[in-house]
Amino acid sequence: MVDVKLVEKKIKSMFKDADYEVEETDKGLKVVLEGLGEDPAELFGKIGDLVSGLNKLTKTKNADIVASLQGMAYGVEIEVY
Repeated sequence: MVDVKLVEKKIKSMFKDADYEVEETDKGLKVVLEGLGEDPAELFGKIGDLVSGLNKLTKTKNADIVASLQGMAYGVEIEVY
């Protein structure tokens, strides 16, 4: 069992203005982020750090990541299992 509140706190600290959703699945954990104004290089660095932290927290090794950038907007879907 993963403490979803802990995951949400981490996301809030890393992605200050993003909308997010955290969901426990039968396989692991799914995180959806949407926001504006992130530099792509910084965004991908933050995503990597978040995935690493999620894998440690959930004791998983696999992750699927889908990232979409359009202008200053981004959407990210992460699933760790």
